[in-house]
Amino acid sequence: MSDYLEVLRTDIAECDREIMVILRKRLDLAISIGKYKAEHGMEAHNPAAEQRVVDRYREIAVELGMDPGIAERICRCIMEESIANEEAVISKE
Repeated sequence: MSDYLEVLRTDIAECDREIMVILRKRLDLAISIGKYKAEHGMEAHNPAAEQRVVDRYREIAVELGMDPGIAERICRCIMEESIANEEAVISKE
């Protein structure tokens, strides 16, 4: 394997770590939202808010020259985990 290819793969691995760090931060924020919702008797699911997030992902994808459909799938996967975290917090409260 060429040195150049190895450098590129190392750069991708670094990006993957950065993505995971950002996802952890996002999940921590979802937990904070779950605590707020629990304290205020709110449900974890908020379809209107969820749609705004999907729309935001799609818009950002277009701005960056990416496929908005793939961005939406990524978004929905992330939101699924976020909602699960919120529900876990709400059920504890």
